[in-house]
Amino acid sequence: MKNLIIIATIVFVIPTSIFGQDILFSQPNEAPLILNPANAGAQYNLRATANYRLQWRSVTDPFRTIAAGVDGRIFSKGKTGSSIGVGLSLFNDIAGAGQLNTNQVVAAVAGKVTLAKNQTLSAGISGGIIQRKIGVSNLTWGNQYNGLVYDANLPSNETFSGERFLNGDFSTGIQWSYGKGQRTLSSNDMFGAQAGISVFHVNSPRSGFYQVVDKRALRYMFHFTGSYGFKNTNMQISPLVIYEMQGPARMIYFGSFLKYKLQESSKYTDYVLSRTVSIGGFFRGQDAVVIAAQCELGQIAFGLSYDINISSLAKVSSGRGGFEISLKYLPIKTGTSSRLL
Repeated sequence: MKNLIIIATIVFVIPTSIFGQDILFSQPNEAPLILNPANAGAQYNLRATANYRLQWRSVTDPFRTIAAGVDGRIFSKGKTGSSIGVGLSLFNDIAGAGQLNTNQVVAAVAGKVTLAKNQTLSAGISGGIIQRKIGVSNLTWGNQYNGLVYDANLPSNETFSGERFLNGDFSTGIQWSYGKGQRTLSSNDMFGAQAGISVFHVNSPRSGFYQVVDKRALRYMFHFTGSYGFKNTNMQISPLVIYEMQGPARMIYFGSFLKYKLQESSKYTDYVLSRTVSIGGFFRGQDAVVIAAQCELGQIAFGLSYDINISSLAKVSSGRGGFEISLKYLPIKTGTSSRLL
């Protein structure tokens, strides 16, 4: 079992590098329910997102993460009033040669109230089910080396109490938002900001495969996102800062998108859709430099990013971390929403 403990440690540590057992995305705003449960229905009447991440192909069997989510309002007193939102997110993560497989389904509910002009406060909770399993037959052991080569026919002499388990997971969060739209269609003088705190694994769910309970540490996340339009230009800047704590580990992620508006949406018809392109650069602790690009065409946004590994693992990975794609769909009438964030 000592070998299994070592392998499990590698599986958990490598994909996140510095902050523990949870998955992460290099486009965190494109997975809003994973960022903070308070995002459920807080911004749009309806929103759908999808993310795909592939990393560490240059080091080991690639790690794959797929996530999808949908959220929206089910009750609202009007454009500036209080509202209640719900959301559903799913993800699947497959890691390493042992094919450590994590599946999770999470439902979220959030309430939003107006604090003052252009300011709102939302709070949310989420809960769901996590299933984890590992392909023990895919692992190799020291006992299977005959002194010269690896022999799969040799017994591993390892025993396992279970190769899969299922348990619950609960999280909560709060978020403040400010948004001031542009005065005219072409002035581009909008300003928006969001700041939030979220806490994940508040019930400290089990995370290991052993009879001894191995509880997952609480993860605290502090996040800030802004959006500022340079007056009377087609340019907009969108900074992002995230700080996370999980057990003894810490992670900071920061950077910004620079957005260029190719075409304004029509105020009176849906036949002319807004078009924008964005490029960005981000830094994650001492783990990676991220380059990213995004294209928005009316109700659809598509993003692409790549992690350049700068950690000590770069000696083996040659700097190749992984790529990620995101897709967002907002089935709302173009021109009725000032997309500040």
